[in-house]
Amino acid sequence: MSMRKKVIIFLLVMLALTPFGLISEYPAWGEWGVEEFQTMVGYIPKGMPNAGIEAPIPDYDIGGLSPILSTLISATIGIVVSFGFFFALKHIKIKNK
Repeated sequence: MSMRKKVIIFLLVMLALTPFGLISEYPAWGEWGVEEFQTMVGYIPKGMPNAGIEAPIPDYDIGGLSPILSTLISATIGIVVSFGFFFALKHIKIKNK
């Protein structure tokens, strides 16, 4: 089996497992709000409350769609953007050699 096929199968399995995060009572790694951060580390870094970082799709909620479908669409967008970035980076590196 080719490496490309293995990567695609891996990504499809991960995409299928994504909605299981909806049943967890804990936030995903790195997606902590100010309150969760305070609970975990005992303080809030000075710049965190005013960081001004907004998610493109807040809470993975695409209006009118079920939470599972919204989460799958958000995960698919994340995969496409990530692969697009690394694909472009690879081609930039190749052209600079």
